[in-house]
Amino acid sequence: CAGLVLQGALQALHRSQSGACARLCDALIGCLTQPDPAHGDRPLLGALQDPERSRLVEAALAVMGPQKLRRLFRDHLKGHLRGVALHRVANHGLQRLLDHAPEDVVGEVLSELGPALGEVLAQGHPAVVTALLGAARRHRDHQGPALRCLLQVGHAPWAETPPPLSETTPLCHRPRPLSQTPRPLWSEATPLNHKP
Repeated sequence: CAGLVLQGALQALHRSQSGACARLCDALIGCLTQPDPAHGDRPLLGALQDPERSRLVEAALAVMGPQKLRRLFRDHLKGHLRGVALHRVANHGLQRLLDHAPEDVVGEVLSELGPALGEVLAQGHPAVVTALLGAARRHRDHQGPALRCLLQVGHAPWAETPPPLSETTPLCHRPRPLSQTPRPLWSEATPLNHKP
């Protein structure tokens, strides 16, 4: 219940453009990044993996400015993105980060996570890939590299070579030779209401 109140407070303060939003966000992230023996020097990873605390992290990521997002990413997430993207709860926090990340952070996420997109999709987290592509769409310099990473996954239907035609291939699936007379265009076809 307290988590919902904090999430609502962050959203309301952000909408009102109050300076208290930044202070509450800093205090919240400060609490969530307290040293945790289970996660060593990366306590935010533990918060992202916990269903309750991850919602607070997501709410904070949605209202943080570019500088704070950059610092949070470099201090807590960089080098651990594959594990975050593959985790069933933590991947939602990565999506929020990508929704609001500045251009340089998007580039760093793309270079670290791009080669692992196949694993992310195989784990059943296509929303992470969608968020990464959305971030690349906002920052044009990353569009080409993002599409290359996606096409290298091999899940695209055009990435596979079609099977060769055989004698058992139905006629409707066989390509028509170019020497045959083409079908008439729609305008040249017999009208539907035509009576012979």
